[in-house]
Amino acid sequence: MGMLVWEWLERPGLDVAVVSREPGGFHVVEGHAVVAWDGDTLDLRYRLTCDTDWVFRDVTLRTALGSATHHLTLCHDEGGWWADGQARPDLAAAVDIDIMATPVTNTLPIRRSNWAPGQRHDFTMAYIRLPELVVVPVAQRYTALEPGHFRYELVPGASYAGPSDAPGYHRVDDGFTAELEVDADGFVLHYPPYWRRRPAAGSGLA
Repeated sequence: MGMLVWEWLERPGLDVAVVSREPGGFHVVEGHAVVAWDGDTLDLRYRLTCDTDWVFRDVTLRTALGSATHHLTLCHDEGGWWADGQARPDLAAAVDIDIMATPVTNTLPIRRSNWAPGQRHDFTMAYIRLPELVVVPVAQRYTALEPGHFRYELVPGASYAGPSDAPGYHRVDDGFTAELEVDADGFVLHYPPYWRRRPAAGSGLA
């Protein structure tokens, strides 16, 4: 797949992800996002693994905001979910993850599901909040529109409220809706009001 670069639209920031395949067909996404966040700069690094059908397997994440850093390893298999080695039965209904502040994880439910125009699927996501890397179950809905376009919704009343999000970023319980434009591989091209894909050359992140 190569390198993908998203620019934040409503604040300074870039998210750069390199998508590759390991022996055996597993998909690996290694990403680095730097974005203005609550009067400071958030640095997010993540490494995500999915199987051949884009079913989530594991992710490691690190955030730095000011002097505070956080780390998380989240895993999922037939036996359940584990966060830093601790069982998470509250995530049992989830298959996919959703990392706050990057559009890369929107690809997972799009790629692993079958779609026809007008078709709708409801999902429970293991939603990873930033910068603390707290994981909570969140209900989301995707509806296929015309080819390459999906309506994305946070289902009101079915989400965990949790602590406050960064100023200007939607909360997981606010009934947020967006129309996503994706490429032929299911990766986001435009996600208003937050991200737009840009050419990968000259990303400026290492």
